Amino acid sequence: MTNGLNFVALDVETANNQRGSICAIGGAIVEDGKLTGTFGTYCKPPEGLDHFSPFNTMIHGITAVTVANEPQFNDVMAEVVQLIGDRTVIAHNAGFDIGALRSACTHGGVTWPEWQYGCTLVWSRRILDLISYRLPIVAESLGIVIENHHDPVADAIASAEIAIKLAERTNSSTIAELTDATTTRLGLMQPGNWRGCETIHSGSSSQPEFAGANPDADPNNPLFGHRFAFTGALSITRQEAWNLAGHAGAIAEKSVTKKTTRLVVGDDFSGESLEEFQTKKANKAFMLRAQGQPIEVLTEQDFYELLAQTE
Repeated sequence: MTNGLNFVALDVETANNQRGSICAIGGAIVEDGKLTGTFGTYCKPPEGLDHFSPFNTMIHGITAVTVANEPQFNDVMAEVVQLIGDRTVIAHNAGFDIGALRSACTHGGVTWPEWQYGCTLVWSRRILDLISYRLPIVAESLGIVIENHHDPVADAIASAEIAIKLAERTNSSTIAELTDATTTRLGLMQPGNWRGCETIHSGSSSQPEFAGANPDADPNNPLFGHRFAFTGALSITRQEAWNLAGHAGAIAEKSVTKKTTRLVVGDDFSGESLEEFQTKKANKAFMLRAQGQPIEVLTEQDFYELLAQTE
Protein backbone atom coordinates (compact mmCIF):
# COMPACT_ATOMS: atom_id res chain seq x y z
CA MET A 1 0.00 0.00 0.00
CA THR A 2 1.23 3.50 -0.87
CA ASN A 3 -1.51 5.52 0.81
CA GLY A 4 1.02 7.83 2.45
CA LEU A 5 3.12 8.40 -0.66
CA ASN A 6 2.93 12.13 -1.31
CA PHE A 7 5.35 14.18 -3.41
CA VAL A 8 5.80 16.36 -6.48
CA ALA A 9 7.99 15.11 -9.34
CA LEU A 10 9.87 17.82 -11.26
CA ASP A 11 11.73 17.95 -14.56
CA VAL A 12 13.48 20.88 -16.22
CA GLU A 13 14.90 21.49 -19.67
CA THR A 14 17.78 23.89 -20.33
CA ALA A 15 18.54 26.16 -23.26
CA ASN A 16 22.28 25.48 -23.34
CA ASN A 17 25.06 23.83 -21.36
CA GLN A 18 24.77 26.37 -18.54
CA ARG A 19 22.96 24.61 -15.71
CA GLY A 20 20.76 27.58 -14.88
CA SER A 21 19.46 28.15 -18.42
CA ILE A 22 16.03 26.70 -17.64
CA CYS A 23 13.55 27.15 -20.48
CA ALA A 24 10.81 24.72 -19.37
CA ILE A 25 9.57 23.17 -16.13
CA GLY A 26 7.16 20.30 -15.70
CA GLY A 27 5.65 18.70 -12.62
CA ALA A 28 3.50 15.77 -11.54
CA ILE A 29 1.64 15.74 -8.23
CA VAL A 30 1.22 12.43 -6.39
CA GLU A 31 -1.14 12.05 -3.43
CA ASP A 32 -1.55 8.76 -1.59
CA GLY A 33 0.38 6.95 -4.30
CA LYS A 34 -1.81 8.25 -7.15
CA LEU A 35 -1.07 10.81 -9.85
CA THR A 36 -3.58 13.61 -9.20
CA GLY A 37 -2.35 16.48 -11.33
CA THR A 38 0.33 17.93 -13.56
CA PHE A 39 1.67 21.36 -14.45
CA GLY A 40 4.14 22.67 -16.97
CA THR A 41 5.25 25.77 -18.79
CA TYR A 42 7.94 27.23 -21.00
CA CYS A 43 9.86 30.22 -19.67
CA LYS A 44 12.56 32.67 -20.61
CA PRO A 45 15.87 31.60 -19.02
CA PRO A 46 17.55 34.06 -16.63
CA GLU A 47 19.27 36.97 -18.34
CA GLY A 48 22.78 36.07 -19.44
CA LEU A 49 21.89 32.39 -19.75
CA ASP A 50 19.23 32.85 -22.41
CA HIS A 51 20.93 31.70 -25.62
CA PHE A 52 19.72 28.46 -27.18
CA SER A 53 22.35 25.98 -28.34
CA PRO A 54 21.67 23.77 -31.39
CA PHE A 55 22.51 20.69 -29.30
CA ASN A 56 19.92 21.38 -26.61
CA THR A 57 17.30 22.37 -29.15
CA MET A 58 17.94 19.12 -31.03
CA ILE A 59 17.15 17.22 -27.82
CA HIS A 60 13.99 18.99 -26.67
CA GLY A 61 12.88 21.12 -29.64
CA ILE A 62 12.63 24.35 -27.64
CA THR A 63 13.95 27.54 -29.26
CA ALA A 64 14.12 31.26 -28.49
CA VAL A 65 10.97 31.64 -30.60
CA THR A 66 9.18 29.06 -28.44
CA VAL A 67 9.70 31.10 -25.27
CA ALA A 68 9.45 34.59 -26.81
CA ASN A 69 6.01 35.26 -25.31
CA GLU A 70 6.44 33.13 -22.18
CA PRO A 71 7.00 34.42 -18.63
CA GLN A 72 10.43 34.91 -17.10
CA PHE A 73 11.94 32.06 -15.06
CA ASN A 74 11.58 34.12 -11.85
CA ASP A 75 7.79 34.34 -12.26
CA VAL A 76 7.45 30.66 -13.12
CA MET A 77 9.60 29.66 -10.16
CA ALA A 78 7.39 31.62 -7.77
CA GLU A 79 4.36 29.69 -9.03
CA VAL A 80 6.17 26.35 -8.79
CA VAL A 81 7.20 27.02 -5.19
CA GLN A 82 3.61 27.84 -4.32
CA LEU A 83 2.30 24.69 -6.03
CA ILE A 84 4.78 22.44 -4.24
CA GLY A 85 4.23 23.90 -0.79
CA ASP A 86 5.76 21.65 1.85
CA ARG A 87 5.69 18.49 -0.25
CA THR A 88 8.82 16.45 -0.91
CA VAL A 89 10.24 16.96 -4.41
CA ILE A 90 11.58 14.07 -6.47
CA ALA A 91 13.31 13.96 -9.85
CA HIS A 92 15.13 11.44 -11.99
CA ASN A 93 18.76 12.55 -11.67
CA ALA A 94 17.81 15.15 -9.10
CA GLY A 95 21.42 16.30 -8.99
CA PHE A 96 20.89 17.85 -12.43
CA ASP A 97 17.37 19.24 -11.98
CA ILE A 98 17.87 20.65 -8.49
CA GLY A 99 21.31 21.95 -9.49
CA ALA A 100 19.76 23.69 -12.48
CA LEU A 101 17.09 25.27 -10.29
CA ARG A 102 19.69 26.47 -7.76
CA SER A 103 21.76 28.03 -10.54
CA ALA A 104 18.75 29.65 -12.24
CA CYS A 105 17.58 31.09 -8.93
CA THR A 106 21.03 32.48 -8.20
CA HIS A 107 21.31 34.11 -11.64
CA GLY A 108 17.76 35.46 -11.40
CA GLY A 109 18.18 36.84 -7.89
CA VAL A 110 15.61 34.40 -6.47
CA THR A 111 16.02 32.98 -2.96
CA TRP A 112 16.43 29.21 -3.00
CA PRO A 113 13.26 27.49 -1.76
CA GLU A 114 13.39 25.12 1.21
CA TRP A 115 12.79 21.64 -0.19
CA GLN A 116 13.62 18.11 0.75
CA TYR A 117 14.16 16.07 -2.40
CA GLY A 118 14.71 12.50 -3.52
CA CYS A 119 16.16 10.98 -6.66
CA THR A 120 14.60 8.09 -8.55
CA LEU A 121 17.92 7.50 -10.33
CA VAL A 122 19.68 6.96 -6.98
CA TRP A 123 16.84 4.74 -5.75
CA SER A 124 16.76 2.75 -9.01
CA ARG A 125 20.46 1.97 -8.67
CA ARG A 126 19.73 0.52 -5.23
CA ILE A 127 16.73 -1.59 -6.25
CA LEU A 128 17.08 -2.53 -9.92
CA ASP A 129 19.84 -4.32 -11.85
CA LEU A 130 20.17 -2.54 -15.19
CA ILE A 131 22.87 -1.75 -17.74
CA SER A 132 21.89 1.94 -17.48
CA TYR A 133 19.71 4.01 -15.19
CA ARG A 134 18.77 6.73 -17.66
CA LEU A 135 15.09 7.68 -17.47
CA PRO A 136 13.83 5.80 -20.58
CA ILE A 137 15.74 2.62 -19.63
CA VAL A 138 14.40 2.59 -16.06
CA ALA A 139 10.89 3.39 -17.26
CA GLU A 140 10.94 0.57 -19.82
CA SER A 141 12.19 -1.92 -17.23
CA LEU A 142 9.20 -1.07 -15.02
CA GLY A 143 6.63 -1.17 -17.84
CA ILE A 144 6.22 2.62 -17.91
CA VAL A 145 5.64 4.34 -21.26
CA ILE A 146 7.00 7.87 -21.75
CA GLU A 147 4.72 9.56 -24.24
CA ASN A 148 7.17 12.29 -25.29
CA HIS A 149 10.64 12.00 -23.76
CA HIS A 150 12.27 15.40 -23.06
CA ASP A 151 8.90 17.06 -22.68
CA PRO A 152 9.19 18.17 -19.04
CA VAL A 153 5.65 17.19 -18.07
CA ALA A 154 5.99 13.75 -19.69
CA ASP A 155 9.34 13.18 -17.98
CA ALA A 156 7.97 14.37 -14.62
CA ILE A 157 5.08 11.91 -14.96
CA ALA A 158 7.53 9.11 -15.77
CA SER A 159 9.64 10.02 -12.72
CA ALA A 160 6.53 9.98 -10.53
CA GLU A 161 5.48 6.59 -11.86
CA ILE A 162 8.97 5.22 -11.28
CA ALA A 163 8.88 6.39 -7.65
CA ILE A 164 5.48 4.72 -7.18
CA LYS A 165 6.75 1.45 -8.70
CA LEU A 166 9.89 1.48 -6.55
CA ALA A 167 7.79 2.10 -3.44
CA GLU A 168 5.59 -0.86 -4.34
CA ARG A 169 8.62 -3.10 -4.87
CA THR A 170 10.01 -2.21 -1.45
CA ASN A 171 6.64 -2.24 0.35
CA SER A 172 7.15 1.43 1.18
CA SER A 173 4.07 3.49 1.97
CA THR A 174 5.91 6.80 2.36
CA ILE A 175 8.97 8.54 0.92
CA ALA A 176 10.66 8.10 4.31
CA GLU A 177 10.14 4.33 4.11
CA LEU A 178 11.48 4.31 0.53
CA THR A 179 14.66 6.08 1.62
CA ASP A 180 15.05 3.57 4.46
CA ALA A 181 14.53 0.66 2.07
CA THR A 182 17.20 2.02 -0.30
CA THR A 183 19.61 3.09 2.47
CA THR A 184 19.61 6.65 1.19
CA ARG A 185 18.86 10.06 2.61
CA LEU A 186 16.89 12.87 1.06
CA GLY A 187 18.66 15.87 -0.35
CA LEU A 188 18.02 19.29 1.12
CA MET A 189 17.88 22.70 -0.51
CA GLN A 190 17.34 25.81 1.57
CA PRO A 191 18.42 29.44 1.30
CA GLY A 192 22.21 29.44 1.06
CA ASN A 193 22.66 25.72 1.74
CA TRP A 194 22.16 22.36 0.07
CA ARG A 195 23.19 18.71 0.20
CA GLY A 196 22.56 15.97 -2.31
CA CYS A 197 20.33 12.89 -2.20
CA GLU A 198 22.91 10.28 -1.26
CA THR A 199 23.48 6.64 -0.46
CA ILE A 200 24.27 6.09 3.21
CA HIS A 201 27.49 4.13 3.54
CA SER A 202 27.75 1.67 6.41
CA GLY A 203 30.47 -0.54 7.82
CA SER A 204 34.08 0.42 8.33
CA SER A 205 34.86 4.11 8.49
CA SER A 206 37.83 3.60 6.20
CA GLN A 207 37.04 4.35 2.57
CA PRO A 208 38.46 2.53 -0.44
CA GLU A 209 41.53 4.15 -1.93
CA PHE A 210 42.63 3.69 -5.50
CA ALA A 211 45.89 4.63 -7.13
CA GLY A 212 45.46 7.99 -8.86
CA ALA A 213 42.29 8.84 -6.96
CA ASN A 214 42.02 11.96 -4.83
CA PRO A 215 42.14 10.77 -1.18
CA ASP A 216 40.53 14.02 -0.03
CA ALA A 217 37.43 13.66 -2.22
CA ASP A 218 34.04 13.52 -0.51
CA PRO A 219 33.24 9.80 -0.08
CA ASN A 220 29.53 10.58 -0.49
CA ASN A 221 29.89 11.96 -4.00
CA PRO A 222 28.50 9.71 -6.77
CA LEU A 223 31.89 9.03 -8.42
CA PHE A 224 33.88 8.16 -5.31
CA GLY A 225 35.18 4.60 -5.19
CA HIS A 226 34.16 3.74 -8.76
CA ARG A 227 36.45 2.57 -11.54
CA PHE A 228 35.81 4.42 -14.79
CA ALA A 229 36.69 3.43 -18.34
CA PHE A 230 36.13 5.68 -21.36
CA THR A 231 35.56 4.66 -24.95
CA GLY A 232 34.88 6.56 -28.18
CA ALA A 233 35.50 10.21 -28.97
CA LEU A 234 34.75 12.64 -26.14
CA SER A 235 34.54 16.43 -26.27
CA ILE A 236 37.61 16.53 -23.99
CA THR A 237 40.89 14.63 -24.13
CA ARG A 238 41.16 11.23 -22.52
CA GLN A 239 43.72 12.62 -20.06
CA GLU A 240 41.28 15.36 -19.01
CA ALA A 241 38.56 12.76 -18.45
CA TRP A 242 40.93 10.62 -16.36
CA ASN A 243 41.95 13.66 -14.31
CA LEU A 244 38.34 14.67 -13.64
CA ALA A 245 37.44 11.17 -12.46
CA GLY A 246 40.51 10.97 -10.27
CA HIS A 247 39.86 14.35 -8.67
CA ALA A 248 36.41 13.10 -7.61
CA GLY A 249 37.91 10.05 -5.88
CA ALA A 250 37.42 7.55 -8.69
CA ILE A 251 40.12 5.74 -10.62
CA ALA A 252 40.28 5.92 -14.39
CA GLU A 253 41.32 2.82 -16.30
CA LYS A 254 42.62 2.72 -19.86
CA SER A 255 40.31 -0.14 -20.81
CA VAL A 256 37.34 -2.09 -19.51
CA THR A 257 38.51 -4.67 -16.97
CA LYS A 258 36.92 -7.07 -14.53
CA LYS A 259 37.04 -4.28 -11.94
CA THR A 260 35.38 -1.56 -14.04
CA THR A 261 32.11 -0.28 -12.56
CA ARG A 262 31.33 2.63 -14.94
CA LEU A 263 31.85 2.80 -18.72
CA VAL A 264 31.49 6.23 -20.36
CA VAL A 265 30.71 6.01 -24.08
CA GLY A 266 31.52 8.97 -26.35
CA ASP A 267 30.76 9.35 -30.07
CA ASP A 268 27.49 11.16 -29.23
CA PHE A 269 26.09 7.97 -27.67
CA SER A 270 22.74 8.96 -26.14
CA GLY A 271 21.69 5.83 -24.26
CA GLU A 272 18.02 6.42 -25.06
CA SER A 273 17.15 2.78 -25.78
CA LEU A 274 18.53 -0.66 -25.09
CA GLU A 275 19.20 -1.11 -28.80
CA GLU A 276 21.96 1.50 -28.55
CA PHE A 277 23.72 -0.61 -25.94
CA GLN A 278 24.17 -3.41 -28.49
CA THR A 279 27.06 -1.56 -30.16
CA LYS A 280 30.64 -2.77 -30.10
CA LYS A 281 31.49 -0.03 -27.64
CA ALA A 282 29.03 -1.30 -25.02
CA ASN A 283 29.16 -5.00 -25.91
CA LYS A 284 31.92 -5.80 -23.42
CA ALA A 285 29.90 -4.17 -20.66
CA PHE A 286 27.00 -6.50 -21.50
CA MET A 287 29.33 -9.48 -21.41
CA LEU A 288 30.77 -8.50 -18.04
CA ARG A 289 27.29 -7.92 -16.59
CA ALA A 290 26.28 -11.37 -17.80
CA GLN A 291 29.20 -12.67 -15.75
CA GLY A 292 27.92 -10.89 -12.66
CA GLN A 293 29.95 -7.67 -12.75
CA PRO A 294 27.95 -4.57 -11.62
CA ILE A 295 28.96 -2.27 -14.49
CA GLU A 296 26.85 0.69 -15.63
CA VAL A 297 27.04 2.42 -19.01
CA LEU A 298 26.93 6.24 -19.05
CA THR A 299 26.82 8.88 -21.75
CA GLU A 300 29.40 11.65 -21.75
CA GLN A 301 26.69 14.02 -20.50
CA ASP A 302 25.87 11.62 -17.64
CA PHE A 303 29.53 11.80 -16.63
CA TYR A 304 29.50 15.60 -16.55
CA GLU A 305 26.27 15.66 -14.56
CA LEU A 306 27.82 13.35 -11.97
CA LEU A 307 30.86 15.61 -11.80
CA ALA A 308 28.62 18.63 -11.24
CA GLN A 309 27.27 16.92 -8.11
CA THR A 310 30.78 16.86 -6.63
CA GLU A 311 31.14 20.65 -6.70
